[in-house]
Amino acid sequence: MSGRDKERSHRRKPAQHSTVFLPGQPVLESGIYEVIHDKGHRQAHEAVMYRDDLFPVCDQCDLKVRFKLIRSAPYIFDDEDFAKE
Repeated sequence: MSGRDKERSHRRKPAQHSTVFLPGQPVLESGIYEVIHDKGHRQAHEAVMYRDDLFPVCDQCDLKVRFKLIRSAPYIFDDEDFAKE
């Protein structure tokens, strides 16, 4: 394997973060999500969501809020070295 091939094999493949999630759907992957509100209500912002929770309804824009994964980030207590017994 050449140096260039080794370099490529160590690079992380870009995750597919184009899926838009709706309120009530289960969070499939813990991480940082972009929260996209209905027009005029609020600017988009980031929030941490935990796997197996449900995406919430917004108090103001109700079911019109959307979520997009920005970056997955495992919850620390899901790691075997930090899991509670």
